[in-house]
Amino acid sequence: MPENNLFDIKKRVTAAKQTRKITGTMELIASSRLYRGRILLANYRDWAKYMREAVRCLPDAYFEPLAGSEEGSKKAYIVFCGSKGLSGSYGSNLLDYAAPIADGHLVLAVGSATETYFPDAYRYFDEETPSADVARAIAQTAKVLYESKTVNEVSIIYMRGTEMYTDRLFPLTRIKEYNDMVIVEPSKKVLFPELLEEYMETVVYEAYLHTFVAEQVARVTAMDSATQNADEIIEDLQSTYNRIRQSAITQEIIMVSNAARGGRA
Repeated sequence: MPENNLFDIKKRVTAAKQTRKITGTMELIASSRLYRGRILLANYRDWAKYMREAVRCLPDAYFEPLAGSEEGSKKAYIVFCGSKGLSGSYGSNLLDYAAPIADGHLVLAVGSATETYFPDAYRYFDEETPSADVARAIAQTAKVLYESKTVNEVSIIYMRGTEMYTDRLFPLTRIKEYNDMVIVEPSKKVLFPELLEEYMETVVYEAYLHTFVAEQVARVTAMDSATQNADEIIEDLQSTYNRIRQSAITQEIIMVSNAARGGRA
């Protein structure tokens, strides 16, 4: 009987060590992606800041709903969530936050987890690492929906740090007062539409980067916790194995000792 127990414990220890190896590797991968994401976000912050300053020169028409849009009509939400699994409660918390907000409206799903949660999403975008090209495609899709009056408002739902945010993309939200002292070259007619598109892509890409960093932080935390759990399981199993083994050895010594006494008698 002890031999069978020891064999089962050995199998469980081997399985736990394999799990620990996998979770440790996943933690290293997530840490590498987190480092890369933080570098990208840090390098992009100044550009995003300058773009927010630049849109101050846009006239009021860019900050008002389109003529003919019906108040209360359908909206569109760009929901960023990333990949499925291995990130603890990060994905479920974000999607549970987005669900009641986006209910009854169009959803542009970014990430496989979002696609699974919103199977009827208007369009699906996915890329393991955020790129400007994907951000541009998302922004252009949102612009077409808005300018065609399919929706009268477009917002972004994403995670920044540990907080969920909903930021409006269309119509623009004026952060500061209109700045009419800016010199525009070559002309307002040429510059303003291009500035608007660049600003949209900037806002979307920044949200994408924030989401990516938040997801990798959650994944590192989840994999570190899983690795620690595996270590604890291995330690408990090894302790049980040693105790059973020691008991079996003691029992064998007693049996040999008793046999020796019987022989002398």
